[in-house]
Amino acid sequence: MQSQTCHLRVWHAATSRTQRGEFESRCERLLDQDELRSADRFRLATSRNQHVVGRAMARRLLGDLAVDPQSIRFDIGQHGKPVVSHPAAAQQPFNIAHTDGLVLCGIADQGADLVGVDVEATGRRTSTELAERYFSRPEVKFLRSRPAEQQKFYFLRIWTLKEAYIKAIGTGLHTPLADFAFNHIDSDQPRIEFLATELQDQRDWKFVCFQPRPGFIASAALAAKQPQSPVTVDWQAFEGLDDDADDQGA
Repeated sequence: MQSQTCHLRVWHAATSRTQRGEFESRCERLLDQDELRSADRFRLATSRNQHVVGRAMARRLLGDLAVDPQSIRFDIGQHGKPVVSHPAAAQQPFNIAHTDGLVLCGIADQGADLVGVDVEATGRRTSTELAERYFSRPEVKFLRSRPAEQQKFYFLRIWTLKEAYIKAIGTGLHTPLADFAFNHIDSDQPRIEFLATELQDQRDWKFVCFQPRPGFIASAALAAKQPQSPVTVDWQAFEGLDDDADDQGA
């Protein structure tokens, strides 16, 4: 029997680092009252904008025009990871990530079991001391082998890979980052190695690294339901779709 194809689309959208802009205002129309109240608790405008845009992207993309974005209901799954509780047509694996100035939303088809995405700005502070504190020994060795001018780039690549994985499995930082390592880090499709026996599973993991926009580094993690399933990952700009979202929310 032919394996089911597994497809992940990762959408990215720029957000205002200061006051709420026109894009954020349109996104607000898709959110429910609880999400708006949660947004208003953020003290920094950039954090509020990221929350609003991330939730609006999830609603728009999970519905895919076939479902009213405002009809989607979210629940908290295992380890606190958000899942869609209603309607059934919008129940797809998804994950949201954000950093100052950019939001990602990964939506997978039903061939996927687990999905995680992460993004970091290239201006983020990094150091070999942080790597030694959080990374596995093979990753630290790889990082130190790179020329000094490349170490920041590869630190952020490793960091986003690790974050994407722990977000996919839903455990967050309850899983020590040194309990697993990535190989072929200089490739756009690194491979994971489990150093702790409790993490080992039979899932078919795929990791993809990408620079969605200048100044940002991102990674996506995807576990297919069926072993050896053909897996594809596409990265797409969200701009243009928000006009459709605005029409639906009007």
